[in-house]
Amino acid sequence: MKKKLLIMLFALLLGGSMALITLYKLNFKAKTYPVAIYQLGVYKSYDNALKKAQTAKGAIIISHDDNYQVIGAIASSKESQNKLANLLKNEQLDYYLKELDLNEESKETIDEYELLINKTDDLEVLKKLNEELLKSILERMK
Repeated sequence: MKKKLLIMLFALLLGGSMALITLYKLNFKAKTYPVAIYQLGVYKSYDNALKKAQTAKGAIIISHDDNYQVIGAIASSKESQNKLANLLKNEQLDYYLKELDLNEESKETIDEYELLINKTDDLEVLKKLNEELLKSILERMK
């Protein structure tokens, strides 16, 4: 009788702990940070996305839901968003402002670049910083 009771107690403890571990894993999600992306277009074909990306120096292509998004800029602060929006308008590029959730490492990279972006009004410097930021983010997404 004692042996059966011990086996049942052990089974309950084992089953309960496995259930708690599974529940914890299902509820655990990595923290993400929303950022603004300046989407220049969405294409079914990679070739079409590449053609669009070539019209905007430094633009990147992100595969998302069987589509290819062409991203012309990315920012998290309002000041950077305004500067990059003006940069794209100056380049005569139309965009759709969208939101993308990134991990902490990518968000920190954006924050580092934004320190420089927010300190300059030179369009050529902004272009170069934007290109480098986009390349860096693309590398982190691979």
